[in-house]
Amino acid sequence: MRTEKPPASDLPKGGTRQLRRWHKARILDLLRKEPGLSRSDLARHLELSPSAVTEIVAELLEEGLLLERPLPPQGQGRPSIALEVEGERNLVLAWEIDVDRMAVALMSLMGEVRAKVLLPPAPRHPKEALDLLVEATGPLIKGKRLLAAAVTVPGLLEPEEGHLTLAPNLGWKDLPFGQMVREALAELGLEGLPLVVENEANAAAYGLYAWGKWEVDHCLYLNLGVGVGGGVVVDRKVYHGARFHAGEVGHIPLDPDGPPCGCGKRGCAEVFLSYRRWQEGASEELLKEMSERLAHLCAIALSTLDPGLVVLGGPLAEATGEKLLEEVRKRLPRYALKVHEPDQVVLSPFGRDAALLGAGALAASRFVDSLAFEEVM
Repeated sequence: MRTEKPPASDLPKGGTRQLRRWHKARILDLLRKEPGLSRSDLARHLELSPSAVTEIVAELLEEGLLLERPLPPQGQGRPSIALEVEGERNLVLAWEIDVDRMAVALMSLMGEVRAKVLLPPAPRHPKEALDLLVEATGPLIKGKRLLAAAVTVPGLLEPEEGHLTLAPNLGWKDLPFGQMVREALAELGLEGLPLVVENEANAAAYGLYAWGKWEVDHCLYLNLGVGVGGGVVVDRKVYHGARFHAGEVGHIPLDPDGPPCGCGKRGCAEVFLSYRRWQEGASEELLKEMSERLAHLCAIALSTLDPGLVVLGGPLAEATGEKLLEEVRKRLPRYALKVHEPDQVVLSPFGRDAALLGAGALAASRFVDSLAFEEVM
């Protein structure tokens, strides 16, 4: 993991107290990615004085966010103490709302799933969906300390306010969704919890960056399901675009004379690449035809965004797996620039849980941010 010193422009504005909180967040963030470091390791990685690290670690231990364990002795002197993030009681909450299911998960700040409950598909009314999530969450959080929450939904969202413009496959539109989620969390006694409301593909893309163990700062996640969604990570952050609609690759026309799409155009990517189409006519011939279309779409994405990876996920990728990947890679050079390699297209390692795990990653990141710039919980 890179631990280079952040540029001066990234340093927080404010006094000593603010700077201390920022360093506190940096220490916690580093330990959740590299557990087992000692105090001296932290000082060296983050270019902080040993005394500053000792004081901040003492605070984190007192708050129950860190644990320590002795390392095996090496020669003379006192053995070093390894530090790690407590991951049993301090958890984040992830909610997933989708066409084919809903889900609840409790996760540690390191991405370990401590509890998971699967629920039926989302009802037509959003309040009913949130009620079901609240009911399933209540028993899971007893005796736990919730640090942050995130919810994903397959639709167009304004992430800052959580306003949902449209979720066509759910039949939802023009909703103050973030406020509705906050009210649902309040029913669980979680008022004021740091919250992220995000599009499902964006969440999955961020989860791939955060938990996927790939050394990339830019990636595109393609969710091949009822429709085709895309999530974009640029410089290790979800990229939303000027109107929060970045990643709507399902409505890139691949054939202007193709079948009509629900958006009003013809020949859009999701007309050719929907999982429903595969279910209705699965065959070797259809797989090759869909692979051709998908290779075309991947080439457009590679040329436009230049991501380190294009990650294939969702029900279609799960159903066809390595065979789909093999066929897409075989066809990619027909459409892509020579600078792009077939092995830049990969399968998601997270299967159907990609959005749920991504929600947990976003919630964990949101907590670290809140620790840096707000009063300690």
